[in-house]
Amino acid sequence: MHVLFLSVGAVRRRAVVAESAQVVADGGTATVVVDRMAPWSRETFAAGVRVVELAALQRRMPAQRIEQAVLFKAPRKILRTVGRGPLRGFSKRAERAYQTRFADRAHRAFLRLRGDTRAKLIARVGAQPRADVLVVTDPVAMPYAARLIGASHAPAIPRVCFSYDYAGLTPEGQYRPDPDFVQGDNQ
Repeated sequence: MHVLFLSVGAVRRRAVVAESAQVVADGGTATVVVDRMAPWSRETFAAGVRVVELAALQRRMPAQRIEQAVLFKAPRKILRTVGRGPLRGFSKRAERAYQTRFADRAHRAFLRLRGDTRAKLIARVGAQPRADVLVVTDPVAMPYAARLIGASHAPAIPRVCFSYDYAGLTPEGQYRPDPDFVQGDNQ
């Protein structure tokens, strides 16, 4: 059993760490997809949990690399090379002005043209071993989960839940073995 945790917003960090460890303890494999690793720096995942950073995957895309080189890296290198010595102050002001007035605007325009690539990257990560259970841990991840489930190329739709406890696949190792229709019933 492969469980894919979508935790793009990094809201329920401790729960994701505990639930992914529970998946490994139950004999399954767990993959946790995060946007950036910085908010997760204090968390330690169990051995066997694969953590995928979307920002790192995006940086490896060819279009992103070319855009970064043309818009940011090359002009920055030229201005820093020219701006040594007495021209240093002018060079720093020119670099800031170039970045705010042109490079950032062009980057946003390229993002609008290219679209959100994170949904495609999440689909690739979810297909590498096909996910049996998809755990959507925060509201930011919900649109990505909807796109992943709604994709027509998906061979089988994974079971979707908010927490691994509600997956109902391994009752003896889970915290709440009740079926889904009983969960949240306060009568």
